[in-house]
Amino acid sequence: MQAADIMTRKVITLSPDHSVKHDACPMLENHISGLPVRDDNGNLVGIISEGDLLRRAELGPGAWRGIGSRRGEDAENHIKGHSWRVGDVMTSGVVTVAEDTSVDGIAAIMMAHEIKRVPVMGVGAMVGIASRSDILQAIATAIPDVAAAGDQVTRRVVLARLCSGVWLDRGAIDVTVEAGTGTVSLWGEVDSDAKCEAARVAAEAVSGVGRVRNKLRIGTGSSLSERP
Repeated sequence: MQAADIMTRKVITLSPDHSVKHDACPMLENHISGLPVRDDNGNLVGIISEGDLLRRAELGPGAWRGIGSRRGEDAENHIKGHSWRVGDVMTSGVVTVAEDTSVDGIAAIMMAHEIKRVPVMGVGAMVGIASRSDILQAIATAIPDVAAAGDQVTRRVVLARLCSGVWLDRGAIDVTVEAGTGTVSLWGEVDSDAKCEAARVAAEAVSGVGRVRNKLRIGTGSSLSERP
């Protein structure tokens, strides 16, 4: 699944010359925590979010005064706290993603930059916006992988998932399926508890799998511990 599959295509945008009050109203009316800002040529120049509005003078002097600790920061905070122009208050240098960016890639970018939304760019223009709620929606509506009937097919699908999704060494693991029960057992050795648990989760996500018995061992040098 990619950005183009989950993004919101009909995006409300603002002009840098709009007033901050003009910005706050559509955010409240549409339950949106941030809006892209585009210039007269349609170019994306920034994003204004709830966080940018927390330093407004309307909230009292404590919201903006004394925040800056480096030379020039007090002046910048004064501008953000008092200017009526969206262009002065917005965050510039926007982090964006391409239409074909994977959903897990978008999530990683959001976590790395501590942001809640990213504009999605097509050929030289913004074509949508992806937010945390869009990712949550994708998770909520996800359908487990469908496997063809048959224990051997189930075994091959689980093995493929462990190798390609969890990056386990094919030579160090094996999978068995109890005939007609859908019960899958994972065997072999991995190098961490996290990989052991990730293997279980990956196997459980395969359609047709019922119970997963995780028999993977954790390699610890000369000694090995087996998971029940």
